[in-house]
Amino acid sequence: MANPRQRRKQRSSSHRAVSHSRHAKRNLKKTPPIRGPKALQDAWDKTKTVRQNYAQLGLVVTLDPLASGGIEKPLGRESASMDTTHDYEPVASTSTAPTSQPNVPVGFGRIKRDADGTILGFELNESVQEEATPKTRDLEEELESRMDQDVRQKWSTHFSSQIGQRDENLIKSLEEISGRATGTTTLSIPISGAGHRHASSGELKYLQPLIAKYGDKVESMANDLKLNPEQRTAGQLRRALRKLQ
Repeated sequence: MANPRQRRKQRSSSHRAVSHSRHAKRNLKKTPPIRGPKALQDAWDKTKTVRQNYAQLGLVVTLDPLASGGIEKPLGRESASMDTTHDYEPVASTSTAPTSQPNVPVGFGRIKRDADGTILGFELNESVQEEATPKTRDLEEELESRMDQDVRQKWSTHFSSQIGQRDENLIKSLEEISGRATGTTTLSIPISGAGHRHASSGELKYLQPLIAKYGDKVESMANDLKLNPEQRTAGQLRRALRKLQ
């Protein structure tokens, strides 16, 4: 039984169904900005996914060798060129069956029956069995190498249908940003949100009595229970004092 409110909505001429596509477009516009270096923000394409952007920049989106969620298959000429990159050939048959037993594979035999269907015995091709041991070993090695190639093809080497070229300038700038900390900045070069560190007003109020009494003796500060009610350790006090410099 329908809700009376829902029945009134159906009879009303002013009611319109919710457009989910309109809401999706509105939410798409609400996507937060990229939190990263300016060089990466300039090179980022908002119309592409994260995986596609990384591939366009020549970067790897994940270090996991097996890509989760599937891999986009390239189309057209790129698909044909990628198919030719496989460095393995189809494994040909290494054994030839005799003409008398064309359908008996290596390692199997043929059952002998009489006219009534009673089993009389079985027969094996001895010449094939003698030659099967080294050839079978070679076949197993070829199949094993082929399986390794099949597994390698599943690794996350191609992330989109359009593989971009490595932007050396972008890579170099990102490597500089991710370098070791130098000076008073968090990173090797200043970016948005990183600058000189300073103590807050609460930190100053907490540290000033300790500095006035002990100076730079952090061990004595840590042992004072009255002026150090939070029982901060010597290392915590030393790092807090470093912000005041």
